[in-house]
Parts: sequence; structure tokens; C-alpha cells
Amino acid sequence: MARIVKLNSVMRETLKEFGLDKKAKTYAVITNWANIVGDSVAAVTTPEKLTNGVLQVKVANSVWKYELTMRKAEILSKIAKEHGPYEVKDIVWR
Repeated sequence: MARIVKLNSVMRETLKEFGLDKKAKTYAVITNWANIVGDSVAAVTTPEKLTNGVLQVKVANSVWKYELTMRKAEILSKIAKEHGPYEVKDIVWR
């Protein structure tokens, strides 16, 4: 009789086997951006890349850049809650 295995555990093991688990975590932070920051912030920002724990985010204008600079700790906390405390250490608003 065949054993039933959950797809997410198979995917996790496959990614790990091919050394892609770290890239998948990085991609998850970027693709989950709207859920992390909310629709209004997501509408004026675009996460571009995550390198060495630094997330670079393009911002529509300087007013939003200032607002997000003030909310950086809050956003980092939300990312840590969703994706682990070591995935994103800093955010650079561009």
C-alpha cells in the first residue's frame, strides 16, 4: 500500500536536496510582500531583491519613503513573524 505524503513536505525536501531552499525562502518574502505590509503600502512599493539579509524596496515617492522609514521596525517585526527572525535583517527604501 502506498504511503500518503503531504505535497509541501515533498517540495521542502526537494528544494533542500537541490540547494534551492534558501532561494525559495527569499522569494517567499518578496511574493508575500502585500500580506506583510497591507494593500495601501504594497500599492506604492515594489520589493526588488533580498541579498545578505537586506531587502531592497522601491518606493513611489519621498513622502512614502519617509513614512516607511518610520515604520521599518514594525515591518521587520512582521517579516520575522511570518518568515523567521534571520531572513531579513534590514530594509533599504529606494
